[in-house]
Amino acid sequence: MNKIIAIAKKELAGYFKSPMAYLVLIITASVFNIFFFMIIDQNQEANLRDVFLVMEFMFVFLVPLLTMKVLAEERATGTIEFLMTSPTSNTAIVMGKYLGSLAFFTLIIILTFPYYGIVEYFGAPDRLTIFFGYLGIWLEGSLFLAIGILISSCTCSQIVAAISSYAVIFMLYFAMSFIQYFEGFAENVIRAVSTMPHSESFFVGFIATSDVVYYLSGILFCIILACISIENRFRHKYIVKGIGFIFLCLLMAGGNYFVHKHDRKIDFTLLKQHTLDAHTKDVTQSLKQDVRLTAFYVGLPPKYIEDLLKAYERFSNGRIVTEIVDPLVQLGYASQFGQVISSNEKKVFVQSGGKQKEVDFTENPLSEEELTNAILRVTQKAQQIYFLTGHGEFNFSDEGEKGLSILAELLLANNMTPHKLMLGITGKIPEDCDVLMVAGAQNHFTLEEEKIINEYLNQGGDAVFLVEHTLVTTADKLLTEEEKNKNPSLNNILNAWGIRIANDIVVDLVSHAGDDVGSPATRNYLSHKAIVRDLDYTFYVRPRSISIVGNRRKTIKLAPIVLTASKEQSWGETNRTLQVKFDEGVDRAGPVPIAFVMWEPRGELEKKTSDTRLAVFTDADFMTNVFINHYSNAQMALNVVSWVSELDYKIFVGRQKLEVQPLDLTSLQKRNVIILLCIMPILIALSGLVVWIRGRS
Repeated sequence: MNKIIAIAKKELAGYFKSPMAYLVLIITASVFNIFFFMIIDQNQEANLRDVFLVMEFMFVFLVPLLTMKVLAEERATGTIEFLMTSPTSNTAIVMGKYLGSLAFFTLIIILTFPYYGIVEYFGAPDRLTIFFGYLGIWLEGSLFLAIGILISSCTCSQIVAAISSYAVIFMLYFAMSFIQYFEGFAENVIRAVSTMPHSESFFVGFIATSDVVYYLSGILFCIILACISIENRFRHKYIVKGIGFIFLCLLMAGGNYFVHKHDRKIDFTLLKQHTLDAHTKDVTQSLKQDVRLTAFYVGLPPKYIEDLLKAYERFSNGRIVTEIVDPLVQLGYASQFGQVISSNEKKVFVQSGGKQKEVDFTENPLSEEELTNAILRVTQKAQQIYFLTGHGEFNFSDEGEKGLSILAELLLANNMTPHKLMLGITGKIPEDCDVLMVAGAQNHFTLEEEKIINEYLNQGGDAVFLVEHTLVTTADKLLTEEEKNKNPSLNNILNAWGIRIANDIVVDLVSHAGDDVGSPATRNYLSHKAIVRDLDYTFYVRPRSISIVGNRRKTIKLAPIVLTASKEQSWGETNRTLQVKFDEGVDRAGPVPIAFVMWEPRGELEKKTSDTRLAVFTDADFMTNVFINHYSNAQMALNVVSWVSELDYKIFVGRQKLEVQPLDLTSLQKRNVIILLCIMPILIALSGLVVWIRGRS
């Protein structure tokens, strides 16, 4: 090990024996600084991804210059023979020279660290993504160095070594440019060999084990071959060399193939932007037809858009194809989408099977929810959800605390379209109704309306009933007849399906939301995976108890899905004067059911054309804007609607929206950045001058 370090130090010192090393550092730093400022000035984003791409491209030209004389010069001057006859092993010689070159290369990367300091000071970058970007550029440069040293070990000419290194590195770097002309096995080989797809994953913070193994195995492969190449004792034993070379190739290829088959990817980005929501994965992986996503963006698009679109491609098994187009550059192509795109608009057109939907992200960043919803709309039939009105129900267009506007947004995001329905005017339930929603009716239905709803259910219609709580008062103030009739139980409809809603209020003294014992919080769910899977607590505001009645058809199946959490400390309180006390024989003992589901197979009645599914909750408040985002209320609401409508894909609530981290510098800040970038090469030049003066003295 000491010999390897000694050779590495000697090799590193060799770079600085002449002004050439400082000249390389000055030129490299100056070029990187120019591109860095141009990128942050144009992109105005707090990330270094494009900077890493520039560095990667520049290293293709730089690395052969660093390695062309490492071993070629030793061969040309004959000093390689002296090294070979010394007690130093071939491995120590090659490793020492490689580590010396790697140290100089690492110094070049360290000189770019102020770039991170700038974006950190003026913005809020994703730190882990930048860290892994630096790791990726270092690993790729390390591989380029290993290739250069291998080629340098095979020749006596530095020019031949440089040209040959250029040829190999260029071929590896630009191999992806030719992938469009190949398919099948050849395409897979190009993807596996090319450096570009492996480095890109590091630059975006989405690391795969196959990428790490690719670089490490490539470096090891080149180092071993370089050790074999300088071995004089086996100069004429080509058969032994050939067998060893073939065995090494098979070993490396087999190892990479195994890792590729068992690849593991980790998303290190702050908002997990490369990890699609489970719902989106389910949608993309179950696609049965091709989908094209075309993003129109004038100028250079933000990198988060590229990352998001590529994530859709990656999980779709080839079903989704994406592209980003500048409509001002490709006017003819943009016109094919049926409308004029202005320079101020940013849109994604989702196309499949002759259908087209557009997602406008002009005002807000492009979100996964919007894209997935658009994909669902062009690939599947939208579910029609009709909200009954005219009886004081909660309104899905109301954005206030008592409104259901958030629920409506979630329904739309899951390809379910809400509509209003007033039976008193239409006189019937539309034929395209997939789910009838009765959200907290405060007044009774007419007999004709009850008849229409019963006929709808008996013919295979599906519905969700949200029955509101009974009104309560104090002992000194009696309820009026009008107040007693508020918030009907809907038993005239529900009794036929096997349940009865009581005129009580469920309380739970142990598990409740806030200080209100009449708002039980629970995760006591019965086994019904489609509805309660992965749910945490949900809570309900003054729900009623539900009991089973015997006068239902034998073909109707039913089961409670939500019950209060505690047994002894919860019950259905029949006293409506706020005197909370359990009266045995009068109050319903816990655990108390507060939600039921019922279903009946198709064909059981003459007019029945499909299964009937019903869900009944004795509270509507938990779906309102003020409560839906608490606990798992939103997921419960969507799961219920999904089960009732018999969707064949998983429902989702949503996720944190991506936010582009801006780096919008003022003119003064830009001037300060320019001054700092100009100082960097000057400091390198001064350091070189000091070293040269000391050397002369």
